[in-house]
Amino acid sequence: MSDSSSTHSRLLGGMSLSTLIFVCTSSWYISSNSNAIASQVLFSKFDSKDAEVEITLLAQLLTTSQLLLGTIFSLAFFLCCGNVVSSNENQGSGGRVFFEKVRLYDLFIGLLHYIGSLCTNMGFAYGSASLVQCVKLLEPIETLILMVLAIVIRDKVLSRSGDTTKLEIQQILSVRKVTSTFVIIGGTMMLLTQKSMEPNPKSIAFALVSGFCMASRNVLKKTTSTGSGDTKASGSKKSSLDIFVTGMQSFAFITTMAAIPSLAITLICWAYNYSSMHSIISSLLKKENDTSQYLARAVVFHCLYNIFSITVLCLTSATTHSLLNVGKRIVNVLAAAAYFGVALSASGKGGIALAALGAFLYNDNSVESIRSSVVAKYFAQAGRKGCNNVLTSQEGERSVSCSRSEEYPLTSPESEDESTSSVKSV
Repeated sequence: MSDSSSTHSRLLGGMSLSTLIFVCTSSWYISSNSNAIASQVLFSKFDSKDAEVEITLLAQLLTTSQLLLGTIFSLAFFLCCGNVVSSNENQGSGGRVFFEKVRLYDLFIGLLHYIGSLCTNMGFAYGSASLVQCVKLLEPIETLILMVLAIVIRDKVLSRSGDTTKLEIQQILSVRKVTSTFVIIGGTMMLLTQKSMEPNPKSIAFALVSGFCMASRNVLKKTTSTGSGDTKASGSKKSSLDIFVTGMQSFAFITTMAAIPSLAITLICWAYNYSSMHSIISSLLKKENDTSQYLARAVVFHCLYNIFSITVLCLTSATTHSLLNVGKRIVNVLAAAAYFGVALSASGKGGIALAALGAFLYNDNSVESIRSSVVAKYFAQAGRKGCNNVLTSQEGERSVSCSRSEEYPLTSPESEDESTSSVKSV
């Protein structure tokens, strides 16, 4: 009876966890779609006399608002965490991220995040949301190239020891990844060349720069976090709550570092273009065109989809999260096309299918991670409880029971690098 009840509770736990992942992933996709659509509608409703200058200023103002809201939410989150854990040994650990020593590359990571966010909004200003999301599908390829460059610079230039360079590059540039890269490129080109997409050169350029900045941010975050105290500490097993807090710390720190230069540039633009900024704000406050409503949506949903992205990362592995992130972009393309009435031709639909296939092949062990990301984490906890229950029994029974928890490790290797994985959803 005990075995059957235990199996029943495991199934219920697995179902509840899978339901939570489904709800969070759906919320992630919906908030991301809402942000992209609201941003494009905001720029389409904006009426300006000097389009080039005022569109750039509007994109700057929108980016600053998004980053400031993320910073304010992060401060409120860690303030609440500090109050909750005030009686524990970790008192004040939640807010420590805002007072730790800021290094030079932290500012550079924040600058890359700011430029990437600004260029994304500029892409929405000059082109459609579908077009921007299509170009964003190339982001894994940019990450692949930058990872190789980072390894070469690290081993050949900085440390001058190329012992591990060849092996690491071979692992990155595997036949599977190179093949999937060309599949993604082919699918993206099929999407961009269809007539209904109406590719705008400026929008494509800004989307490419945005993807390059975000990929550079991810690679720089990964290379600089290697060997740090946080990374070493991540070798120990952590709960989903610990991973979530670590991911929120990374999101909060990057957002805060990005908000600093963004706010400074906004103030400079306000000082040198006071009349234009005043005209933009006056236009946004007009009730007849509902621009303030879409501005609020673009700002709020930008913060929400980053939060849901981090939550999904905590509940799954990094590989599964990366695959879901590409799925999010494909859903964004379809949602924006449906909202704005952009008809997808047969080549466009084939391009989406090719891009999805390429993303699936790009992630190592994609099938295994999707199948076991939910079940493995739950059975890991069940296996650990089984080990504790047989500590007083015979040695042979204890070894058999503990082998179950070793078969289903609590934290997969991909999810141990929380600081790297969490920045991929931004």
